Amino acid sequence: MENLFKIAKKQFVLFAFFFVVQNIVSQHEFIVLKLTGEPYFIVNDSVKSISKGSVMNKNKLVVMNKNDKLYFINDKGDVFELSDMGKYSYNSLQKIPALKDNTTFTRKYSSYLWKELTNNLETRNDKSGVVYRGDDIVLMRYPADNIKIYYSEIKFEWDSIKDKTKEYFFILKDLDSDKTIKIGTLTTSISLFVDGTFLKENGNYKWAITETKYPNYDKTKFYNFRVLNKSEFEELEKEINDISTLLKRLGHSKKEIRKIICQDYKICY
Repeated sequence: MENLFKIAKKQFVLFAFFFVVQNIVSQHEFIVLKLTGEPYFIVNDSVKSISKGSVMNKNKLVVMNKNDKLYFINDKGDVFELSDMGKYSYNSLQKIPALKDNTTFTRKYSSYLWKELTNNLETRNDKSGVVYRGDDIVLMRYPADNIKIYYSEIKFEWDSIKDKTKEYFFILKDLDSDKTIKIGTLTTSISLFVDGTFLKENGNYKWAITETKYPNYDKTKFYNFRVLNKSEFEELEKEINDISTLLKRLGHSKKEIRKIICQDYKICY
């Protein structure tokens, strides 16, 4: 009897787990990727604004005004466009065909965006409000962690600390040669050329900003990046061009496209 109870208990736990997972997925059926104009939701007779990352589900009615345009994605990486005036239920949204020019790369990129947006939703819905840090505050802004760069000059940038009067210490480690350089500065940026002195093409590096000259490296957060050579960049251009086509269709300028690909796709050029 006790064994039967244990089996039933396990089955109930598994059922509850899959129910919760399925409920989360259904709530995230569509997520807003980009919009122009002022479309809005009607939820239980209340009006709510729409922004990038908004969830579109069966509890919301989408209202489109004249000249409004809305792009949204699903978890498969499909991109959809809505531009006609009217009110759209969840069922109506499901009948809209995906954009036909989705390539393998654009679907891969859109799937990545889906994960990022849903992660943001989970963070936003986290009630704890607790933020955990290491011993050192992470100040680095650019280059971000795990990106590939194709530039002749790289400008390292970091956040300032209010009322700080002492030096920041810029630390750069060459992962191929295991050489480390350290520079003290009162500014919040420093530029290095890819000329073989500190940075070279086809090189792998990590960098950090610390407040102390001799930090504990085991507790220091480093950001990794790779400097591409010409042939490596040319191999990535097919992906970049396909993603650029999608972003151009979404209404982004060339400057915005480069910024988005750098931030979201981790290729900066």
